[in-house]
Amino acid sequence: MSLVSVLASSATMGMFISQLTVIGELRRAQVSKTQVPIVQSLASFLSCILWFKYGLIKHDTAVSLVNGVGMMVAIYILGCFWVYDSSPRRVETGVLVASVISVALVGYVDYAKDVWSLELYSMVCCLMSLVFLGSPLGQIGKVVETRDASVLLPSVAALALANNMLWCAYGVIHEDPYMFVPNIIGSSFCALQLALVAYYGRAIAAKSKELADSDDNIAHLI
Repeated sequence: MSLVSVLASSATMGMFISQLTVIGELRRAQVSKTQVPIVQSLASFLSCILWFKYGLIKHDTAVSLVNGVGMMVAIYILGCFWVYDSSPRRVETGVLVASVISVALVGYVDYAKDVWSLELYSMVCCLMSLVFLGSPLGQIGKVVETRDASVLLPSVAALALANNMLWCAYGVIHEDPYMFVPNIIGSSFCALQLALVAYYGRAIAAKSKELADSDDNIAHLI
């Protein structure tokens, strides 16, 4: 593995692990009686499955390895959503839909042996990467309306930005446009998220954390 692939793989691992911070958001949402957006976690689950298969097709160990880890992390996070979320049914429905889509696409690329099937599958992988990276931007309206960016996770966005830049370089080195193009666009998505967090702040998340910590202290005293 080259230095760029090692750095890109490490950054991706960090990005996937940073998504675990959503578990704290889920616990605080239980206290504040709110819901944490699940779209990004579902998109991460589906994207990792598709890119894992892409790595196997291309015999690219780096791509398969990091997305295999990402898949496990996504499954764990979705399990936490099912435990903590106020509506487990939406989690079950989302996971079912993502699983059906992944089985259909992986089955398609396995049984359709023509060149165009791989091209189409590669484009779908690119699209899923953009859905994963851009899904938090679906909350822009709420961020602007409340003037608070608590629904965005800055740690995930920052690591995703570094990750995308490294995979851009990896795509250029390996002359793979299906890795280069989505990561270029994804970098702009991540930069926009960080800009929103910097401009609006995350006061609601901080208040929810204080409330959750307060409840924990009271519970210990009791």
